[in-house]
Amino acid sequence: MFKQNDRVRRFVPLGIILVGIVVLAGLALAITQRMNELREAPGDNLTWTLSQVEVDVLVLMDEALLTAQAEVQDVSDIRRRFDNLYSRTSTLRDAPVFLEMRKDEVFSSQLSTLERCLTKLAKIIDSPDAELLANLTPLVNELKQIREEAHAIALTGIGLRSQTSDIERASLARLLLIAALVSLLTILFLGFVLFVIVRQYRLRHEASDAVVRANARLKSTFDVSLDAIVVANTDGVILEFNEAAETVFGFDSSEAVGQDMSEMIIPQHLRAAHIAGMERFNKTKEPHLVGKGRIEITALRKSGEEFPVEISIGMASDHRGTIFISYLRDITERVAAEQDLKTARDEALAAEKAKSNFLAVMSHEMRTPLNGIFGTLELLGNSEINKKQRSYLDIAKRSGDILLHHVNDVLDISRMDAEKMELVEDTFDLAQFFEDVITTNEATADAQSNTLKLQLEKMPEGAVLMDERRMRQVTYNLISNALKFTTNGTVTLRANSTLDQHGQSTLEFSVIDTGVGIHAEDQAHVFDRFYTQERSYDRFASGAGLGLAICKQLVDMMGGTISLQSQVGKGTSFTVVVPFKTSDTAQKPAEITEVAVDLTPLEGQEILLVEDNEINRLIVHEMLMANGMVVHEAHNGQEAVDLAQTRKYAAILMDVSMPVMNGVDATEIIRNTFGPNQNAKIIGLTAHALADEHARFIASGMNSVLNKPIAQATLLNAMLRAVQDENLQQDAIWKDEADALIAADTFDELEQLLQPERLQKLIADFDAEITGLLAQVPQLLSDGDMPTLAADVHKSIGSAGMIGVHHFQSALRGLEQAAKAANVESANKHADIVMAAWPATQSALQAKSYTLG
Repeated sequence: MFKQNDRVRRFVPLGIILVGIVVLAGLALAITQRMNELREAPGDNLTWTLSQVEVDVLVLMDEALLTAQAEVQDVSDIRRRFDNLYSRTSTLRDAPVFLEMRKDEVFSSQLSTLERCLTKLAKIIDSPDAELLANLTPLVNELKQIREEAHAIALTGIGLRSQTSDIERASLARLLLIAALVSLLTILFLGFVLFVIVRQYRLRHEASDAVVRANARLKSTFDVSLDAIVVANTDGVILEFNEAAETVFGFDSSEAVGQDMSEMIIPQHLRAAHIAGMERFNKTKEPHLVGKGRIEITALRKSGEEFPVEISIGMASDHRGTIFISYLRDITERVAAEQDLKTARDEALAAEKAKSNFLAVMSHEMRTPLNGIFGTLELLGNSEINKKQRSYLDIAKRSGDILLHHVNDVLDISRMDAEKMELVEDTFDLAQFFEDVITTNEATADAQSNTLKLQLEKMPEGAVLMDERRMRQVTYNLISNALKFTTNGTVTLRANSTLDQHGQSTLEFSVIDTGVGIHAEDQAHVFDRFYTQERSYDRFASGAGLGLAICKQLVDMMGGTISLQSQVGKGTSFTVVVPFKTSDTAQKPAEITEVAVDLTPLEGQEILLVEDNEINRLIVHEMLMANGMVVHEAHNGQEAVDLAQTRKYAAILMDVSMPVMNGVDATEIIRNTFGPNQNAKIIGLTAHALADEHARFIASGMNSVLNKPIAQATLLNAMLRAVQDENLQQDAIWKDEADALIAADTFDELEQLLQPERLQKLIADFDAEITGLLAQVPQLLSDGDMPTLAADVHKSIGSAGMIGVHHFQSALRGLEQAAKAANVESANKHADIVMAAWPATQSALQAKSYTLG
């Protein structure tokens, strides 16, 4: 469309010029014709003829007078003169040249009068000679009258002729004027066209120069480009090959140009695809790779070496037709660098995994001997020892506590790094919390002659919702740190609750000491890990330099801030500001830290102790046996599995890390094998203190997990919970579990509607359904088949609701929602929850089924 308009605009000036030439030619022709007409017009003859009429009248009249005076009898001259007059009058009447004059009324009237006079006179002229001679006088008189008419006709005709001449001259003048104007316009237009032509010539000349310069730049760019540039036609024939291409591929330009690209620079295994692509383009004219950005493929050097390139393909048209312009970059070094980075990343991940593994191993390897140390110290404390030995025992316990504290700090750091530490909201009283903190640390303060003070200003009236454990950890760390660096001084814990500018309840507490203080250059680093102010061998106080770092991260997790002010020799003040929420519910009861008074339910209970470490096994054995329990021992998981098939145990204490078979595998086998201990309480014993490890242990079928080192009170309380009633009646245990996991109203309705046998079958069918579902879940997660997973889980949600296992139904619903959202990570987490919830639910259902029988 645009090209057609350009052609039209290009031919418009030529059309105008041609029209002007045609108009000028027409005007010239008209002027020439008019000039010829004027040149050939009988203007003078007309005038002469008109004048001659009067002359002829006078000549006739003179001839008549002469004849009368000479008394001559010859009248032939009179008749000849009359014939001339009559003929002249006939010319006026009949000649075409007088046609326009005859159209004039005056001229026509005068001519008619003249003709009548001549007709009348003709009678005299045509009379006999004698009669003519006799009438000469009347003839003269008549001629006098005719002379006046002839004179009038001459004047009228000459006047008309003058008017006609004026009109013709005016017409000619107009033609000449029009011709002049047209000529002028044509000349002006020709001048304009000439100007445009000259201008276009200059523009074309400049454009031509620009094209030449652009081509020169393009050629220069083409030649000096760091990227290889290969230009080929639609047949795959190389048309251009720059210097960079020569360097990259090893071919000279003279070798490459004119050759088939597929045979020169495309590896053998890619040629078929390249040829097929070119054929497809030649048929459909639809490119597949053109304009698709950078693509990484493999290319071929002259040496036969294959190497990676990054290619971008463009398409253009020139005198050679459609051409493909390929920009190629050798990315061998980049690919190698990426591989190095990938390797470095893998090594870093491996190092991170090794770090996690190291922490887990360290936790186990340190906690296992610590368990032996603390257990032995506790057993020793229960024996008869003197006062000096008791002091030694206390020193050993404090040293063990310090070591355990350091181990826990390292594990806390690991949890934070792995983002696996979560805050748990607890309900507790803040004022009582701070009082307990002071009470617990009074002995430590007295040991260094320090005074420990508590200053509570405005405290919330009711309970608060905060992570009590982490709050205690932060507060204990700050007070412990203050007491370490203060001697014969004062450590004050000051707390106050306020509302911030947004109406948020905020707790601000400070730990202020009068100790050694912190140097200004050290204050910016006190929250760094493994940083200690005193770096000499005779350090003022011991520590790993993790306490304050943990405090900082915990406060950050709680959405608060921690800051310090210190002056060397005068003391230090740490201030923590954290938000909190008030609770409408009653505060939770304090954890049981002492063993229950009534231990009689434990007497005579048979316990299976599974532990590979001889020291730990001895200590736990002694603790259990000292409280009336009968202990059976297994040294590894395989022995535990074998013993679990021989007799019923009130509870199984299962170590996690053991040779031959670990405790996790042993637990799974016991839970999945029909036998007397399939539903027994299994309590894990582990030095693996990481939260994700605990979750894995629970998922394997353990009912609870105890961390090493295990205090005697903690162990006995766990055993009491395991053997709940005095007579160890399994029915009662199963019923308690069932009531906790199965909605009583739903199950009661089923008992009323169905016969016991039918209800037992319903429970068995549900058991088989869930067992089959859980067997498929890992594979569906591995395949990423979220739609199938959501559909399969959905089928079981209704069954779970019908049978009343609402807790398990809720876990299934979470897995279904994660699968519907195609959130693989969330689906895996919810799958773990379902897997962990099913053994207890299954046991509860089996207990219900058992009671039905």
